[in-house]
Amino acid sequence: MRRLRDLRAWLEYKSLLLKRIYEDRVIGYLDPGAERYLEVFNKPTLLVTTSSCTGRITVVEGLWHWERGESRILYKTHDPLDVDAITKHSTRAFSENIWLKVTGPILHFRTPSLRCASKLLQYARASGFKHSGLLSLNPVEGHTVEVMSGVQLMIPLRREGVSLVDRSYLKNIASTASEALMEGRRRLEMFRSKLSSGLDACEP
Repeated sequence: MRRLRDLRAWLEYKSLLLKRIYEDRVIGYLDPGAERYLEVFNKPTLLVTTSSCTGRITVVEGLWHWERGESRILYKTHDPLDVDAITKHSTRAFSENIWLKVTGPILHFRTPSLRCASKLLQYARASGFKHSGLLSLNPVEGHTVEVMSGVQLMIPLRREGVSLVDRSYLKNIASTASEALMEGRRRLEMFRSKLSSGLDACEP
């Protein structure tokens, strides 16, 4: 990044990625409230986001919740869980296997600077994103950094057509899921605060 032409090439590439984010916003692909974080994350010259999830709660139908091709989402929210929603979907008559899943925030960044990547990871881990790391090295299109926490919750609600959770406990489950979701948001807000206070390592 010492040469001006390298910086220009990076800025053109970053501009292309930011354009895709804008297009995602227009068609409704961005998580609600994600722009609040993306505005800060994409401000440093040598840093850009390539994907962002602020955390969500889903009710998933399928043998295993992680098998995307063999499962489907019955319900999804980025807000605290409504007990009526989980009650409705956990008792579906024709669903053999149903899971409640809470996923914390997951973000991917690119930067052509290892110094910037190192500082980003330092801030991420200090904010509770302990599972973060450098995924790939590419000085041209940017090194890829994944920011991820251990905030997650998976609860089987129905197995082989048999309900595993009594309806009287669904309110407690909804409350627990909402608490987990908000814990992820708390960590994301802390991460945002650290980056907004300055990230000199991500300037040329």
